[in-house]
Amino acid sequence: MSAKPYWRFATFAGVCLLGACQSSPATHYFALAESKPTAAPAAEATQIPIRVERVTIPGELDRLELVRRGTSNRLQIAAFDRWAAPLDAMIRRVVTADLAARFAPGTMASANEPAVGEPRRHLYIDIQEFNGDARGAVKLHAVWLLQTPDAASARGTEDVAIEAGDGTADSLATAMSRALAELSDRIAVALAPQSGGAKSE
Repeated sequence: MSAKPYWRFATFAGVCLLGACQSSPATHYFALAESKPTAAPAAEATQIPIRVERVTIPGELDRLELVRRGTSNRLQIAAFDRWAAPLDAMIRRVVTADLAARFAPGTMASANEPAVGEPRRHLYIDIQEFNGDARGAVKLHAVWLLQTPDAASARGTEDVAIEAGDGTADSLATAMSRALAELSDRIAVALAPQSGGAKSE
C-alpha cells in the first residue's frame, strides 16, 4: 500500500487546522481607568493617610474574561474580551487613584506601598455585584469599611447604576470605570469633614 494517500490526507488536515487557527477571533484586552473629579479636592480633617487594603469581588467575576449579565440566572463570558490584569487588583488601583484625586494631597497612600510602616487608616471594599448587561448598562453594589488606628470605624453601602452604552466591550469597560468613579465620589463625600463625617462605631 502506498504511503502517498496518507501523507496527502495529513497535509490537507494540517492546512485545514492552520486555516481554522488563522480564522479565530483576535483577543482584546481592556483596563479600567481612573477619573478626575469635577469639584475641587476635599480637605481632610486628619493627616493619617488612607490605604485601600483589600478589594474583594464575587467568584464569578474573578476571571480574566469580561462577564455580562444574561437573561434569568445566566452569565455571558466573553472568551476573546479579557481584562489586562486581575479585576480586583485593577479596581484597587483605580479606586486609590480616584480617591487621591478627590482628597487633599497626601490623604491617600499609594496602592503600591508596603502594607506595614507608618500608621494608616485602612479601607476595605467588598464588591458584591459589578457587571453589565448586553446593552452595556452597569450595576455596582459595594460595601466599604474604614478602620482607623484608634479603633474607630466608618462604613457605608453604595449602589451605583450607569446607563447603557453601545453594548461593546470597550463601552462596558468605560461604564465600569465610571461606576468606580461614582463609588469614589460617594466614599469621599462620606468621609469629608464638611459632610458631617462618616458614622463612627
